[in-house]
Amino acid sequence: MISQRFREILFFWWRNLGPIFLVTAPFALLTEVSQWLLGPAIILPETQNDTIQFTLSTLAIVLLSRPLAEGTLIAQLAAARNGQARGLLTCMAPALLMYPALLATYAIIAVGVSLGWLAFFFPALWVYTRLSFAPFLVVLHRRNPLDALRSSFTMTESQQWPLLLILVLVFMAYLLVSSMIASLVTAVVSHPQAAALIVALPVSLMGAVINVAIFRYWEMANPPE
Repeated sequence: MISQRFREILFFWWRNLGPIFLVTAPFALLTEVSQWLLGPAIILPETQNDTIQFTLSTLAIVLLSRPLAEGTLIAQLAAARNGQARGLLTCMAPALLMYPALLATYAIIAVGVSLGWLAFFFPALWVYTRLSFAPFLVVLHRRNPLDALRSSFTMTESQQWPLLLILVLVFMAYLLVSSMIASLVTAVVSHPQAAALIVALPVSLMGAVINVAIFRYWEMANPPE
């Protein structure tokens, strides 16, 4: 059952590769260009005595654009499900309309996942699984953040363990393929900024598989129109 669902997710992603790339590529480019102009969002320590540093302006752009990127992708997935894939601006419109609610929803999810991390990895993953339908409710049904989070927790109850397992499998596959792409590109392209840009586009496309996985389970939950 899990293997069949995994194949269905990959098939849906592959069948709609073009429309998904259309809405993921611009946000990947925005992130990379921001880091070129303003500096890396996170600078890892080179030695044990150094500390992690942040470029606040870049980090703000990344964090503020992420809900818009996710909402735009959600709108595209819903359109592709009906065989009516749309352009970037058309998909971005509902995400812009609900942007404050989306921003609040992802902020609450981030807090919940962070609290789960303090306990251990598994609680964080469980919290994310149970709240993962909330952005879909905000974008597609225009729910307010708290109502969307409560509804997500209810809707995922009956399928929380299959969804959790699928998310683990999809995320592991994403990490594996992304690391392979990054290694291949950096071995061929010597310029670090150019390599980062080349890697960002396929990696953002691969990351959409996680959204597709949640979307397919969202469909099975059969939310009311």
